Amino acid sequence: MVFTEFRFLFFFMIVFCVYWALQKHNHRKTWLLICSYIFYGAWDWRFLSLLLLSTVVDYFVGLMLSRPQVDNSTAGQEIQISEAVQNGDKIFSWDALLNKPINQQQRQGWLVLSLVVNLGLLGFFKYYNFFVDSASNLLIFLDLPISINTLQIILPAGISFYTFQTLSYSIDAYLGKLKPIRNFWDFALFVTFFPQLVAGPIVRASTFLPQLLTPKNLNDVDFRGCLTLFLVGYFKKACISDNLSPLVDQYFTNPEVYTVLSCWIAVISFAIQIYCDFSGYSDMAIACAGLLGYKLPLNFNFPYLSNNVTQLWQRWHITLYSWLRDYIYIPLMRMRPKDQRTELFGYKNILILMLTSGLWHGAAWHFVAWGGLNGIALIVHKEWLSWIAPYKRFLPLRNMLGIPLTFYWFCASAIFFRSNDLSSAMRIGKSFVFLNSPGSQNLNLQIGWLFIPLIIMHWAAYKGWFADWWQKIPKWSFAVFYGVLVSTILRFAAINPQPFVYFQF
Repeated sequence: MVFTEFRFLFFFMIVFCVYWALQKHNHRKTWLLICSYIFYGAWDWRFLSLLLLSTVVDYFVGLMLSRPQVDNSTAGQEIQISEAVQNGDKIFSWDALLNKPINQQQRQGWLVLSLVVNLGLLGFFKYYNFFVDSASNLLIFLDLPISINTLQIILPAGISFYTFQTLSYSIDAYLGKLKPIRNFWDFALFVTFFPQLVAGPIVRASTFLPQLLTPKNLNDVDFRGCLTLFLVGYFKKACISDNLSPLVDQYFTNPEVYTVLSCWIAVISFAIQIYCDFSGYSDMAIACAGLLGYKLPLNFNFPYLSNNVTQLWQRWHITLYSWLRDYIYIPLMRMRPKDQRTELFGYKNILILMLTSGLWHGAAWHFVAWGGLNGIALIVHKEWLSWIAPYKRFLPLRNMLGIPLTFYWFCASAIFFRSNDLSSAMRIGKSFVFLNSPGSQNLNLQIGWLFIPLIIMHWAAYKGWFADWWQKIPKWSFAVFYGVLVSTILRFAAINPQPFVYFQF
């Protein structure tokens, strides 16, 4: 179910009404869990088993990691597990098992189990055919032809998102940053919470699980704020992203027949499309969760107004890049003492981070190239900062020029993200960067005039011109104005709703 479809709005209305009609907190959580499984099963019920497997494995791993830790020297000491006897039968005691000490080697084994299961499922469903094709092409290049069969694999919706989410739980439990939860149903709701299940934000257990412990009060819900945020996300997706999608698809299907001006229109349109698509989803997910009394983390913070690439990736898909930073980049940096960390060592880890990001987004070499290009850009920016440091008087000029240059870089690298393959990306990149027209046809160039009001609206929102207006007017005024906005937005919404771009990841 796409958030902009009426069937989702109908689904959420039922979820919302029943949720707040229930009086007990546990009943509400159970209702949300059932609805989350129904929501995910609507995509393909067969993949519910994968979601459940990931949930069960990481829940059990968390329980094992919650056991008291002992030194390896005392690992051989056995503790008698208490047994209850009923009608002559022995009953297993969970409390006794969870109080049984565990050594460091065993803890590592449980963490490895979580990594193998989660990354194994992700690797098979998302990357099996990619690695098989790559290996086959390499062998052909080496004049070692071999027949390797690929499989007809359907990518489960949201597997990249919930895999990272559950992995963060196991890793944090292993590092002692999180106390594992014993309530299985609460953990299952953390994994499957439907507003952010298939496309984020990627929520940490330390952020979401504490919210499950507190009963929700309808009076604490910011209805105006959530409804406004949902409408903003709906506008981004249905009115901007979905209307730009056909033009972008038209160009990237046959880029060789279009002029350089069409190339620029299409590439900038894609940059706008993907931002409105993904940030629009995040807005609606945060709003839906807020209407149910839960808070999800911010995922976008005006990334196109960044004045350098480092700031850009701190503002774009915030929950993913903070995840990669905390669980990949920082552990890589800690592999050496601080006094042995050279610049080259740090740059290598930045490149690994962004290559991982590229591969996470898609199982194709043009995604890897996109990640590598942005990794190089981050390294170049760090070198630039060290070179420009003595010239602080040029800081205002640098900031002023930084925004258009950063956006230009984003668009140029996004060509590799959007293209169908690496060779196509190279051709489009040549046209975009070197202003080389491969063809003579033009897209609907009038679409370029729409960029101006979009830029103005984005800048006004960044400056806070629209901030909290919904809180400052009477209830009846809000209701009337909201109704007018809804009818206006529906007038400009795309006739055919498009799937969210990040659903494929």
